[in-house]
Amino acid sequence: MSKGKAYVPFRIELSPIKQMAMFHFHKNPDSEYDAFELHYIESEETGSGFRVLAWRKDGYRDSYVQDSLTIKEEDEILAVGGKGLKERFHVRFDEAYFNHVNGRLDAGFVFNDKHDRRIVLYVDERIEKESKPLTWLPSVGNHIKEPHSMPLFFLYDFDFARKRDTDIFLSIDGIVKEVDPFVFPKDFQSRYYVEFSTNSVVASFNKAGKYTLEQVEIDEQGVAKTDHHTYLYENDEGLYKLKRMTLEHETHPVEVSFSPVFPNHKEVIEAKPFYGEFTIRPSGEAGFLKGKYNVLYQRGKAIINLTFPESWQTPKGANYERFINSMTPNIKSWYQTYQCRQVVRLEDMDTRIEWTRVDSDRRSR
Repeated sequence: MSKGKAYVPFRIELSPIKQMAMFHFHKNPDSEYDAFELHYIESEETGSGFRVLAWRKDGYRDSYVQDSLTIKEEDEILAVGGKGLKERFHVRFDEAYFNHVNGRLDAGFVFNDKHDRRIVLYVDERIEKESKPLTWLPSVGNHIKEPHSMPLFFLYDFDFARKRDTDIFLSIDGIVKEVDPFVFPKDFQSRYYVEFSTNSVVASFNKAGKYTLEQVEIDEQGVAKTDHHTYLYENDEGLYKLKRMTLEHETHPVEVSFSPVFPNHKEVIEAKPFYGEFTIRPSGEAGFLKGKYNVLYQRGKAIINLTFPESWQTPKGANYERFINSMTPNIKSWYQTYQCRQVVRLEDMDTRIEWTRVDSDRRSR
């Protein structure tokens, strides 16, 4: 039974990426590419299939989308990393697969790129020895010059392909390329620089753009539910204030909590400034990110500013954090360079969201 209504001030949206794998060949690059990133994608909106992000040597990504998929370009921009999306193509994959059975990776793809060059890649682990998976956060937002949201990538069941008893092959236009080795052994086993996650949670927090704030119905427990979200509100003398929003996921939901609770829009009209903190926390051992919010009233509008003064916090003693950090500079600190400005027109709740990057002394680049 509905007890009241309130607006949701922010958006957190789930990407349909289910699995990811990265194949590095930086030591033996192609004339244009030096890594490939394979995604398995599945949702009602997109259909199911594969995408390969080709990492260009200039820092951008080309996207090769299987012709069975329907992905809007504005949605794809949020998931490419690097400096951003450069070129985008729908192609037919002659082969594309991603399996992880009994702890062994079996993945690959075959397609023709924009120059009509045949790309062939496969990796088939045959080793019997077990490998303990990790939870990891790739630094996808580190090099983006013009961010579109706060990108949130959480790679569960993450590991590196093993060298022993593994068949691996990469060729571009008939020229065989050596896949890079990984510098350090893991579980006393030598590895290729082939990263993969069989349970990937990819989301975007507060995507840039113009839209109208969603209004939700709240029950007697202060809970509002939609297809992919659960919201918890606190009732303060009839004003519902947002305490927590949860992006639902079959295995690893993501929570955003506010302290103090985020104000109701009717309070903002009183021209009183509001300040507080919020925490983005995925489930499991991924850690959390703290941010700060402030809300000001100006001529019928609520001005919301979000900043991230701290690095991403990972649990103490997290597996392999030290040596993976050594391979990926700024893997946790780049979050601090993001800031968001959101303007809400209170008469109709239309909003405009913009993201920028800042340097260490908080000045806009």
